[in-house]
Amino acid sequence: MKVAYIYLLKESLRFKKVIPWLLLSFAAMILATVWKRFDSNATQTDSYVNVVNILVFRLLPLASAIYTTMIVSQEVEQKTIVYLLTRPIQRWQLLIGRWGATVTAVTALSFIGIVAAFIGSRGAQVSIGMDLLAVLLGALAYGSLFLFITLIFNRALIICVLFAFGWESSVPNLPTGLQSLSVLAHMQAIAKHPEAEGGKKFLELIAGVLGDSKLTASSSAFGLLIFSIAMVGLSCYWFTTHEYIPREDAD
Repeated sequence: MKVAYIYLLKESLRFKKVIPWLLLSFAAMILATVWKRFDSNATQTDSYVNVVNILVFRLLPLASAIYTTMIVSQEVEQKTIVYLLTRPIQRWQLLIGRWGATVTAVTALSFIGIVAAFIGSRGAQVSIGMDLLAVLLGALAYGSLFLFITLIFNRALIICVLFAFGWESSVPNLPTGLQSLSVLAHMQAIAKHPEAEGGKKFLELIAGVLGDSKLTASSSAFGLLIFSIAMVGLSCYWFTTHEYIPREDAD
């Protein structure tokens, strides 16, 4: 498991792979710095909150979708799955090790984005620690969900991206009862951002905070953790009991 973790973590954090995410983190810092040009009534805290909600939290599932395909789907499409499965390690250990590597990479890149937004806001009055916790649990939840999707569907990246920008763009803005079905809504409940004083409806819609959420930080954190454990367990069972062969239509 440790070998599988270290190998894929190194592969995930190769400089060429992280350049786009580092550029987006730099963009988050710049956007937080100039946010008052979009909303003259916004405070420094508003700048940070809006950038984190609109950019960092919303790009986390995209990063998770892309990195999670490296665990199994990419190996199937590149016809290297046979060599992967011949390693002297049990399948469930291999899967968890590789999944843990992608979650670590996604979490680290999101951490950088949060710190960049905080620096750009120059004095936001927020608990950055809660945002980091929200990102960690969000990476676990998205990673475990997308892992299972990649195990049962071909071209799973398309499904994951549709979930990230379709489902997750609409559900957090709906009534409370439906918000519990969104990972993003739980992340926002954990972060407990103050309501933007200079907020505008269209910005709240994009950020996914238009709905009146009744979720609590403790219940959301517990829910995401249990969901992640359950999905990883299901993925391990599926990966262990099903065969994976190179795809002939991948060329």
